[in-house]
Amino acid sequence: MTTTDLIDGAIGVMQDFPGHVERLGRWVVSNAWWVALLVLGAGVAVGVIRWLLARGPMAERTALEVLPTTGFDPKVEEVVRFGHQIARAHKSVSRWLFSPTCGSAVRVRFTCSGGALSMRVEGPAKAMSVLRHQGYAQVEMRPVEAGGLAAHDRPQIRLGTQSAS
Repeated sequence: MTTTDLIDGAIGVMQDFPGHVERLGRWVVSNAWWVALLVLGAGVAVGVIRWLLARGPMAERTALEVLPTTGFDPKVEEVVRFGHQIARAHKSVSRWLFSPTCGSAVRVRFTCSGGALSMRVEGPAKAMSVLRHQGYAQVEMRPVEAGGLAAHDRPQIRLGTQSAS
């Protein structure tokens, strides 16, 4: 086989290309339900795999409570550094296909209990080493108990009403 034979074969395939496309189109139309079933099955399989992969990281999420002291007055640089630190925590866990974003996402939640405002940073257990670094000066970073209500409480908004307790 020489180079000329290869080039002649490639030219022959290119000349027959419209015929190949026409045959492929007829095959797809006559077997459309198989193609649709194959695409649907692949989509369901990918969804189930991503759901199974998200179960582990979602169960292993931990939280840190960020409590300011009385002299807390952050500068703009500190706020930007803390935001960058949270973004790094997400990137330290995130994997494109193998770890869904719901399992590697970092959540910042503001809560008020007893009149004191606190900020809670929740994320995967693998990212806690990044989040533990002191983001602000004059702030206490305290881990939240995994089994307590703090990890699973739902946010509530009350406007102008007193609680029943």
